[in-house]
Amino acid sequence: MEWIYIAFFIASALHMTEEYFFPGGFMDVMKRVNPSFGPLVTTPAAIIINALQLVLCLFVIAFGEKAPVFGMSVAGLFIINGLAHIVGCVRVRGYAPGVVTGVGLYLPLAAHAYYISLSSGRLTGAGDVALTLALGLLYNAVPIVYFLLGRAIIRRV
Repeated sequence: MEWIYIAFFIASALHMTEEYFFPGGFMDVMKRVNPSFGPLVTTPAAIIINALQLVLCLFVIAFGEKAPVFGMSVAGLFIINGLAHIVGCVRVRGYAPGVVTGVGLYLPLAAHAYYISLSSGRLTGAGDVALTLALGLLYNAVPIVYFLLGRAIIRRV
């Protein structure tokens, strides 16, 4: 199962590459999707948010075998993030950077990881899957909370 955790790290790096470098443009799309977040969509914020995901993946590589719900929480992150990129495409009525790896890499890798985890007994059923999805949702909420709090602070100043 450890190989899947390493694959999570690699998939995350490839996804970030699509969002920011090739073809890039993720920050511009974020500003278009919600202009009120514009001042908060910065390079330092992007670096911190994405570094947190890579650190999470490293922790999963180190501890996922001993804590399978934690290890599979990255699969939950991938499902939520992949679906969010589809929503982003709908919102901008076109390509949103990250959708190719989100749909073509994140979703199938997460589905395969869940299949392996459930069939091997590492996850024991719907409760474990729900918990991994809840953790994935929380991880995806980190940038949203940053944007919401930042916007509230800017409006008060």
